[in-house]
Amino acid sequence: MGFNILYGYDHWRPATETFNHNFGLECEVKNILDFKESTNEIDNIPDTDIIIGSPPCVSFSSSNKSGKGDKSLGLELTEVFLKIVAVKKHQPNSILKGWFMENVVNSKRYLQPSYTFKDLGLTQWAKENRIGPNKIAIDLLENSTIINSADYGSIQSRKRVISGEIIKRKN
Repeated sequence: MGFNILYGYDHWRPATETFNHNFGLECEVKNILDFKESTNEIDNIPDTDIIIGSPPCVSFSSSNKSGKGDKSLGLELTEVFLKIVAVKKHQPNSILKGWFMENVVNSKRYLQPSYTFKDLGLTQWAKENRIGPNKIAIDLLENSTIINSADYGSIQSRKRVISGEIIKRKN
């Protein structure tokens, strides 16, 4: 409520079609991993006040092979999302006011407490923007909490980790 949705990304056509129908948009099918190699792709994402993401949680779910499934894809998808946020947050003249990400609680076991620009494959980008590559780009430790949907009126108990931050700009 109160937000103007600009765009969404998903590599599964039915999800993209549903998103377009619900928000009156014309988003195309796109895999978030397309943003992994090039910040030029990230630069083409519209600048916004808020970025919201929910990288697929199947890899982290305890129901995936009784919790012993391969976590690498989930980790890769999440880190690409964080890379996008880092670029949009730290780019010159950024208008980003906040970002939020939802996932299953088990994902916290596999994500780092914080990510530097180097961790996110942004060493060259950071240098070009006069930022030290070892500077923290995204802090998850201080910016994550676990919520239970039952605490918000749902008849189902469903815990999720919510990460994000309201960005404070220095004047």
